[in-house]
Amino acid sequence: MKWLATLLCVAAFGQPAKLRYVNPLSIEDTRSIADPTAMKFGGKYYLFLSGGVLWTSDDLVHWKHEPVSLPPPRRATAPHAFAYQGNVYLTGNDVGLYRAKEPKGPYEYVGDFKDEKGNKILLFDTMIFVDDDERVYCYYSGRHANGIYGVELDGKDLTKFAGAPKRLWTFEKAHVWERYGDHNEGTELSWIEAPWMTKRKGTYYLQYSAPGTEWKTYAVGVYTGKKPLGPFVYAQRNPILVHKNGLINGTGHHSVVEGPDGKLWAFYTILYRNWSVFDRRVGMDPVGFDARGNMYVDGPSETPQYGPGAAARPWLDNDSGSIAISVNRYTWSASSQRPGRDAMYAFDNNVRTWWEPEDDDAQPSLVLDLGCRNPSDANQEFDVDSVRLMFDNAPRPGAKDLRMEGHGRWYGDSARAAVGAYRYKVELSLDNKVFQTVADQTANSRANNVTFDEFAPRQARYVRLTVTGRPKGGPMGVLEFTVFGKSHETNRRSE
Repeated sequence: MKWLATLLCVAAFGQPAKLRYVNPLSIEDTRSIADPTAMKFGGKYYLFLSGGVLWTSDDLVHWKHEPVSLPPPRRATAPHAFAYQGNVYLTGNDVGLYRAKEPKGPYEYVGDFKDEKGNKILLFDTMIFVDDDERVYCYYSGRHANGIYGVELDGKDLTKFAGAPKRLWTFEKAHVWERYGDHNEGTELSWIEAPWMTKRKGTYYLQYSAPGTEWKTYAVGVYTGKKPLGPFVYAQRNPILVHKNGLINGTGHHSVVEGPDGKLWAFYTILYRNWSVFDRRVGMDPVGFDARGNMYVDGPSETPQYGPGAAARPWLDNDSGSIAISVNRYTWSASSQRPGRDAMYAFDNNVRTWWEPEDDDAQPSLVLDLGCRNPSDANQEFDVDSVRLMFDNAPRPGAKDLRMEGHGRWYGDSARAAVGAYRYKVELSLDNKVFQTVADQTANSRANNVTFDEFAPRQARYVRLTVTGRPKGGPMGVLEFTVFGKSHETNRRSE
């Protein structure tokens, strides 16, 4: 009941009593992460990711990294894990099966996958589903536009196909969202991948992603069937998760897990940037089914949401009521800024632009005025309750030790000590003279580029961010500094 203790502690300090989160998720010890597989095992939750392998949680919101050592071939890109007959199995792209007694390991390598003829086969974006009758099915991507394949596995040796695989469906250009490109302009191209199976009330929901993780249009769709290998029918409600032209986009390669509230939750990849540096993060939102049984994900959410257990029907309304009140504010000041990296980029709701102070600015700071745009209008104050910081440490040319890899890079204990962490404080003020600290991370040691700080709602007009420490080896940048809260409607004043 660690999550309950956390809630009680938060309530005691005057912060929101209900567990909340915001996308992208704040996950410790990460730079670029993607391709989540979430699983429940032994009363805890495990999140397997490209870019670090494994994190654990009690509540699906707070995640702790757990080092995992794999024997040769030591690969777990796009990792997928599942439990079967008392063991945990782990696989990844172009690798066979690892096996352990628990998700943390230690793992042994069972062997490569073999087709029905006994030939070694390399699988991409593998998902393995154990049905209610303990029969085991493997789903994987044919890569490019070749579609999704499925096959039953030998229950006595899960590396062996029990028969010939079936291609369950392929790219269909009539499904506009499956087409290549940031605007789905590539009518003849796609990358169909990342299958995930969910069974509900006798229906098999086989989900997948397209048109590719490098596109803003990356999304999740679903086919349904009455048998684990089909035939499958394209669902009426597609795609079931896609961007809404906001901050969060490129939402694909997901997994679904039953949360501590007994409800289903989806974890999915979020694309940050697809040029110069390929950078991704992870989001979470509730899964729902409409009156006709159509599956969907209530997301991607971009403001503080309730965590599992707070809302009775999170798939209908999981918003906590706090809105982004800092986006596109034009009155601000900064201690410094590099040419082309203006401070205003920290508030434009776009992770592809950012504020970058001068190199000699030891403790760079921003002050944001939340008041009205027109000085002749009455000034507006707000009740601020949280902030999200999305830091950047994309390396400059030549800084190979910090270069982000295509499928993410995890900074472990030794690397974290060498690289360091962002340290900062957030202060609020009514008059831009007297400030009170509401978030103090000046002693932070978590190497994490996304943070979410909550505090008791406080009336304010000005918000100040001061960065007191930064990672080594690269420039400091703030992709987004988002202030959340509500308008303070009972005490508007004019100057």
